[in-house]
Amino acid sequence: MVESIDGSSGPFKPEKVVYSTPVAVREKLSMLGVPEELLIESLQRGVAEKQTAEIFDPLTAGGYDLYRYTTRYVRKGMFECGWEMSDDNNIALVRNRTDGTTIIVCSGDSQTGQLIGDDPKTKRQKGEVFLEISEFVSINLFGEREFRTRSVAQPDSNVWLLLHYHAIDNDRHILRAELSRPFEEKGGSITGWSERIILYVPLPDGRTDDESANDEGPAITPEVTIRI
Repeated sequence: MVESIDGSSGPFKPEKVVYSTPVAVREKLSMLGVPEELLIESLQRGVAEKQTAEIFDPLTAGGYDLYRYTTRYVRKGMFECGWEMSDDNNIALVRNRTDGTTIIVCSGDSQTGQLIGDDPKTKRQKGEVFLEISEFVSINLFGEREFRTRSVAQPDSNVWLLLHYHAIDNDRHILRAELSRPFEEKGGSITGWSERIILYVPLPDGRTDDESANDEGPAITPEVTIRI
């Protein structure tokens, strides 16, 4: 079943579509050409690597490993499906050559993967090259609404964010995720979505694939200030 949720406060917001049942999720991902099992396994590997972080590591090591390894396996799997990789503007993404469908791994807040409550938000502010927002509504100097269009990597690209949220609460691991299409931003964070595909991701079995012994160190992606 596909849940259509009209979260509009005016004529400019589209109807939001949420895919939450196994059949709806499978059908939508099939339309996008994205294997559900690839997203799940990539997230599990990312979380498993995060859990190898120790107190002697930098505080950001665990979170970066989650992003790094999830991104690695999503891009590797989709590359093997014929998609192309890109690091345009220091954004690691993978893109369908035919229709421009793009996937970017991104951390979300505690509402990620939740059907009840507010929509999720990206955990950190993103630069304007990160945002793909069609029909983005803003207020100009005269108090009037106007449309703006932003894109990631190429004009009119169909961008989806693989949002993930992993936390430990009283020794209980929480892992939620969704593949969602951004619609609008506020204060540099993406706060609205036109489509959300809710993913059920079981916790990993602890397997890791650490190949960092030959790495020269992580490449840090700079934040880019949004210019309105």
